[in-house]
Formats: sequence, C-alpha cells, structure tokens
Amino acid sequence: MTGRSFFFSLGLLLCSSASAQQACPPVQPPAPDATKLLFTPKQETELGEIFRQQFESEFQVVEDSEVTAYLNRVGQRVAHHLPDTGIHFEFLLYDRPEIQAFSMPGGRIYVSRKMVAFLRSEDELAGVLGHEMGHIAARQQALKLSRVFRDVLGIKSVSETDDLFALYNQLTDSLRLKKRHAEPSGNDDKGQSIADQIGVQAVARAGYSPQAFPDALDRTMATKGKTGNWLSDIFGATSSNSRRLREALKDVSNLPRACIEAASAADPADFQHWQSMVLHYKGIGHAERLTGVLSREPLNNPLRSDIEHFRFSPDGKYVLAQDEGGIYVLTRAPLKFVFRIDAADAQAAQFSPDAKQLVFFSSQLRVETWDIDRQEQISVTDVPALRGCKDTALSPDARYLACFDTTLTLSLFDVASGETLLQYEKFYSLESAFNYFAVFYRFLYLLEHPDVVVLRFSPDGHYFAASSHTGEDVVFDLVARKKISVSGTIHNLMHYSFTFLGSDRIVGLDQYHAEKSPIAEFPSGKVLDHVPLGGGSLVAATNPKYILIRPVINYPVGAYDLEKKQIVYSNRMAATDVWGDESISERLNGEIGLYKMGEPKPSVLTQLPLGKLGSLRTFAASPDHKFLAISSRTRGGIWNLEANERVFHVRAFQSAYYNPNITFFLDFPTFEKTERELVVASPVTRQSKSRPVEKDDDITFFGDVLFRIKHPEKSRGNGRSYQLDALDIVDQKHLWLRDFPKQGPSISGFPASAKVVLLWAASSGGIRDEIAHDAKLQALWDLEKPKEGDYLVEALDSRVGTLAGAAVLHTGNRSFVPESVTAVADWFVVEDNHNRVLLYSISTGEQVARWFGYHPEISRNGERLCLANGRGHLLVYDLQSLKPIDDLYFANSISAHNFSADGKKLFVLTNDQTAFEFDVPSDAVKAAIH
Repeated sequence: MTGRSFFFSLGLLLCSSASAQQACPPVQPPAPDATKLLFTPKQETELGEIFRQQFESEFQVVEDSEVTAYLNRVGQRVAHHLPDTGIHFEFLLYDRPEIQAFSMPGGRIYVSRKMVAFLRSEDELAGVLGHEMGHIAARQQALKLSRVFRDVLGIKSVSETDDLFALYNQLTDSLRLKKRHAEPSGNDDKGQSIADQIGVQAVARAGYSPQAFPDALDRTMATKGKTGNWLSDIFGATSSNSRRLREALKDVSNLPRACIEAASAADPADFQHWQSMVLHYKGIGHAERLTGVLSREPLNNPLRSDIEHFRFSPDGKYVLAQDEGGIYVLTRAPLKFVFRIDAADAQAAQFSPDAKQLVFFSSQLRVETWDIDRQEQISVTDVPALRGCKDTALSPDARYLACFDTTLTLSLFDVASGETLLQYEKFYSLESAFNYFAVFYRFLYLLEHPDVVVLRFSPDGHYFAASSHTGEDVVFDLVARKKISVSGTIHNLMHYSFTFLGSDRIVGLDQYHAEKSPIAEFPSGKVLDHVPLGGGSLVAATNPKYILIRPVINYPVGAYDLEKKQIVYSNRMAATDVWGDESISERLNGEIGLYKMGEPKPSVLTQLPLGKLGSLRTFAASPDHKFLAISSRTRGGIWNLEANERVFHVRAFQSAYYNPNITFFLDFPTFEKTERELVVASPVTRQSKSRPVEKDDDITFFGDVLFRIKHPEKSRGNGRSYQLDALDIVDQKHLWLRDFPKQGPSISGFPASAKVVLLWAASSGGIRDEIAHDAKLQALWDLEKPKEGDYLVEALDSRVGTLAGAAVLHTGNRSFVPESVTAVADWFVVEDNHNRVLLYSISTGEQVARWFGYHPEISRNGERLCLANGRGHLLVYDLQSLKPIDDLYFANSISAHNFSADGKKLFVLTNDQTAFEFDVPSDAVKAAIH
C-alpha cells in the first residue's frame, strides 16, 4: 500500500494537484523531468526484470492463473484508463506476513495474500492497484533509480547498447563506496500524494468507487478517520498519514461529476469467492515444468521428518503430531493414524477446549480451524497485523491471536473481526532507569534472544497473560474483553517464565528464589504451593499435574511433576506431552510411542505415514548417481538408487563423502553418550567400520582429504592462529602441513574438486605473511590493491597443498559479503548475501559472470553450473557460453541437486523424496528455456 519496493523507496516526484473539471478527461500524470531520467521505458522494464530475478526468491510468488486471473482482470481494467507510457503492467500475488502492496520498476505490481484478506471489496482492490500504477505512470521508480545510479556510479547517460545487468551489479558492488545525496525533504510524501491522485482518477474512470481507496487507506494507516485541520497543521500536530488521508479524500471530492456518475458497483460475491481462493491456496506458486527427465522415482523407505510438536486433546481421545510439513491427527486408544493436514508453515497446533476442533496459525498469521470428525477445514482467517510478529500465540478456541511485533508493541486481535482488543506499546522497553549500558544490554539481548516475551492463554480461553523480560506485563479477561488487575504475586511469577495450570491456577519461575517458585490461584494470586524450578521455558502439559521445561539439564525437554516436585522424565527429542499417566514422544527410528509414566519402554508403538522432508543436514551422491546418502536433523540413510533400496538407516551425520571405491565416509557428531565418530560404510557389502574421533580433535573433510586443525593452547577457542594438517581420508597418512601463526583463513571445499579454498579478509593479521611467501600472490595483491572489506581467496591442490590460483573479491566497502566459496576446475564459485552467484577464474583471478540465485552446484569438469532461485526452481548454465541452457520448475521444494562426473546428467531430490535424473542440454541452441 505504501508503494515501496524491497530495495528502493519509490516516492520522488513533486506534488501536482489535478483541477476539477466538468468533464471526465483522460488521466494525465505529471511529466517527469527529462533531464533527471537516465532510463527509457524499455530500459526500465529491463531493470524490472533484473529486480525480479534478484528479489522474488525472498518470497513465494503465486503464478497459478486460476488464482491470479481475477487480480489481473481488475488491474487491467484500471490500467486501461492510464496513458500508454510504453510500460506493460503485471499483477502478482505473493506470500509474506504483511499487509502490503508494492510496485517495482518496469510495471510489476505485487499484492500480498494478507492484503487480499484485509481488503473488503473489489473497489478497494482496484484502489490499491491504481495507487501502485500511479507510482509507475509518474515514472517515480525510474527517477529514483536514475538518481542512485548517478550518485553511486557517476553515470550521466545510459545508451540503448549499455549492459544494464552489468551496470546494476556494478551498483550493487559499490553502494557503500560513495555517499548518496539525501532524498529531498518531503519527496516521499509528495510521491505518495501523486500516486494516490493518479490512482483515484484511474479507478473512477474504470467504473469503481473512488471512495473505496481512502477507506482502505484509513484502515491500513490506522488513522481512524483523523485528517487534521488548519489548526493542527499550524501547531505541527497533523501526522503525515492524516495529511495523506485528507489529500486522498480531497482527490475524490475534486473528481468531475461525470467520473463519479460512471461508477458501477462490482458484484461482492465475485470478490469474496476470489478472496477465499487466495486464502485457501496451498500450492508452491507455479506449475511443474520439466524437460529432459530420464527417471523419476520416489525413494523406497524414505527418511521421516522429525516430529516437532505433540499435544493430546483435553479429553485424551486424540493426539496431534506435527512435523515441518504438516499435522497428523491420531486416536490415543488405540494409537492409530486418522488423517493429515498439509501445513508447511504452521506454528504449534492445538485442540479446542471441547476437543472437537484442531486449530493453528501460520507465520503469515493465517488462522485455520479443522473439524476432527469431518476431517475438513471449517474456517480460515487472516489476522490484519500491520507489521511482522516476533512472537505470537493463539487462544485454544482460535478466537484471539496475540502478536508481539517488530516495533516491540504487543497487540491482541479478535480473529473473526480483525478488531484490536489490546495494544501495549514498548512492551519490551529499551529504556532504563539505570544507565546507558543497561539500555545497550537490553538492545543486545533483544537481538540475540528470540524469546523476550512470554504469551499465554488459559486452556479454557478465558484469560490472556503476557510479560516481557524488561518487566512489563498485562492480563486480559477475554470474556469481559478488558484488562484486569492482578496481585503482586501474579506480577512476580510472570516476570521470567510462567504457564497456566488449567483455568484457575498459574505457576512461574521466581528468578531470585527459584527453589521457591510459586503456584498461585488465578486471578486472585493466593499462593497454593512452592516448587523448586530451574531456568527454561515453562509450558503446561495437557495433564496440568506436569509442566514441560525446555531445556532441562542435558536434554531438550523434561517433564516436571508438580506433586512430586521433581523431573520424572527427560526426552532426547524436544516434542512430548502428557495426558493422564501416559506420555508420548518420537523414537530415533521415527516411530511414535506411548509410555506409561516412569516406564522406559513404550507400551504402544505406531508409524506415521510419510510427510515432506525438512532441511537436510548434509547430502552426497556417487558421480554415476547409483548411490545416495542424506541426513536430516536426527536420522540419515544410504540408498542404492539402481535398486531403489535403502541399505543403511542410521542416526544423523553432519558430513558425507562418496569415495570411488564405493564407500561413503560419514561424520557422526556426539549424541548423548555416543562420542563423535568417523564411519566408513559400503552400500555394496552393507558393512561399516567406525573410527573414533578424539574429543578435542578439530577435523573436517572435503573429498578424499581430511583436514585436522590444531590450535596452540594459548589461542584455542579464539579462532586466530592454527596449524592445518592434511591427511588422506582412507589411511590418514600425512599429506602436507601449513602453519598460520598470526591469524588463519576460513577453509571450505567441494568433495570432488581436489581443491581446498582459503578465504582471507584483506585486513586479517596473517595475510601479509601469506602473500609474502608466494610471488604470484604478491603480484596479484599489488595489482588488485585490496581495500578494507575486500577478500583474498586461494585455491590449493588438496592432495599436495600447492597454490592453483587466487582472486581478490572487491566488495565495495562491504557492499556485499561472500557467504560461501568453492573451487572446481578453473572456477571460484562465490555465493553472496544479495542472492547472487559470482564466478571467477582461478587461473586469471578475473570475475567472468554474475547470476541471481543461491545453492550453486558445479559439475566436476567445470562445464555446467546449477543454482536455485525460488522454491522448486533450478537454472542450469553452460560455463563456456555462460548462458542458461535449462530451466526447471518442480511441484515441490528442492532438497538437493548434483551433477554426474561429466556434467551431462543432473540428479535432483525434492522434499517429497522423489529422485529425478535429467539429461542436461549440450548447449544453448538445444535448450528449451521457458
């Protein structure tokens, strides 16, 4: 709604009022100052495509025509009444937790699903789209970009033959090198006013109600109809939002009568049907488009995702189990699967107080209610929080949602109406009565700790209570719909961590006398008992006799018996719950078990149907794609892909390498009482052999070389000086040794490249010694003259330690930061923090290509490169022509991808654990790019 893009603010033009006329003339945006424009409409469109490639991977764009057709129809209807500027408008839906619409250079207009849920009619939608088109019609983005290019790069003109992609990347690399001129005061407000004016005029001429736009604007800006007046203007009491609302209303009143009379009411049923379709959309955002498929087969005996959350229903009839991809509903007696809800973005689900419904919400604040008996969704509602939430909680009946937002404000929403029942600003206070150091400490604590507030609803949905770690707290009666006062006892126990024990009791940690933490009657505050508690988050189990403490001692969770006043069990997995005298948890093999309290063995076991795979911890495949090893957070496996057979099912490993003698080397981290170990496993003989790793042994491996890092005792732990010892991974024979006595580089590698990468910050203490011992490095350093924030990257032969080549990464005073570097054949492949992949020649040190994307994978012969750019989207490039040769869209997210040894075949594993193999096109001429 503000018209901002993710990279640049879009307001710049001078304000120009439209005079009221008797007729309904065509819309005439104010002409931009041609002397300030660098880009033609065609070039602006090309820049818009560059922006799209860079930024669309940050959010899910919905390209399903069934969902977007209505949006496009409304947008084109309004666009028809704007003058032709040579820019074609595109209207897209995207999914992020914000009530927002924005426009990008070149005509792309993005509307969030949350904005769609917030709007009340087609007329309001038309008003929002008209405003965004107003920014584009007035060429505001082009003017803004022209100013930035001129300030940073010193460009005075751009010809039709100039490479805009190269110029844009040069801009990205240089943003912090030169000071940009400040935006003229008030330009943003003026730009918004012009866009509002153009939008209102176009909307009216398209037959929509122009009043709908200021109505939506008022709700979005939360101005509550306040427009200010001449008196508040004189005393500076009129906010910019109120002034903007006043101007928008004036724009409507100044419309010629002929434009108003042209208005025709849209059918509200059409809008409501589309709104419901947008809210219920569950797809990945695009249709599957795959070429060159050689094989496509689901893995046999696939890995199971970890269960992250368990909860019994209040009556004990049901239990839910939630993983990264969705929610399983089971009966407790017998322990049996009933149905599953696919909900990849769902927060912790719960049962309603009457146990008839299951409720949950997504990070987008989309609240869903499901009927358990009918196994169907009965409602979905988007909560209109204007800002993103740092912490959230949903009442058990799904009627209320609490949000602690990015402005540190606590809000309580009525889910059905969107009404704000409670708003508490500065709920986490950065102010302190002590001193500036205390303020700074609070700020650092906020940055480093995700949980700075505690939000709790009582199990019956009667009360809401919240506290922050800076001492603020509030209690709200949801039945009476008002704040209530509570005793000092309640305030004290809410200060750090607390939880409701049923509808009328509460327990909290006494941060000064933890051994005497109180259990109190609620809301009276009468102390009923004291219990010894340690630190950690407190959550009541379904049986309120127990509270779940996370973490506890050496485990992620423990169940505390409030009657026995002791931990009665701890769990190696974080998900657990208790009902009656039974607990539930997941075993390492993925089975779900019910346990009688105090019994180490499960009384009942069941296996859930397969869900989607979560994030992989590591991945390795043989060059011929016959064998595969993958590991999730808690479990891993090895497959014979030819036979589609899982030959090993093991605990999680953190690194994997396939050796040509048909064995996998797996690095298993310390787990409970099992020490770290290096395991060699053969998928052919199905045998494995373990090598223990010493507790203080700092090792890693890239391909067939094991690297042991030895720190001097005086510098251990500070990451500065160390000795790098390279060993053969098979027999651990010494290969070469390097000392870094001052400050060593970071080390990375690619399993099959036979190279190891040393990455040095140009300001690091040891870099002078490094370049002094090699004439080629010294010559490169003298030629490139690295500055503060730049990096030197070396490629060493991993078997002998000799220098293969080097490059300097000029970051423009940290305008970008390298996040990963690998070396394969003659290439350094750099992934940076701007969703870019940069390609450098190892032999010459020159940068030869830049693409938008992430997770680059390069073939062993250095001829092909594959990268992701958005969910389920892979691009393949030929590294001789540096052109794209394949473009693949999958129906599911991508978990891993890997080239064959010759780069002619591509292996892809999607998160539904389907294994694909593709024939990679041989050159750009044969490619069919969609």
